Amino acid sequence: MKVTVTRSGGFAGMVRRAEIDSADHPTVARLIDEIDLGDVPAPAPAADRFLYEVEVDDHCVPVAETDLCGPLRDLVDYVLTHGR
Repeated sequence: MKVTVTRSGGFAGMVRRAEIDSADHPTVARLIDEIDLGDVPAPAPAADRFLYEVEVDDHCVPVAETDLCGPLRDLVDYVLTHGR
């Protein structure tokens, strides 16, 4: 599965995007199995906070910085660190 993470907003308003294939990264495949993107709450607007878009294949959800926790945070961190 292709996983794409886009981080936008924050104080400087910069955008960072990374993509990774779970076939090449077993950690990503394991984290995807632990996450239900349907349970992620809709983000509320917040000044100077990051907003993430997490896309797994063709399913994309926006995630507020304050809602990143557990395996979802681990997935975002992993993709932004190891992806391109």
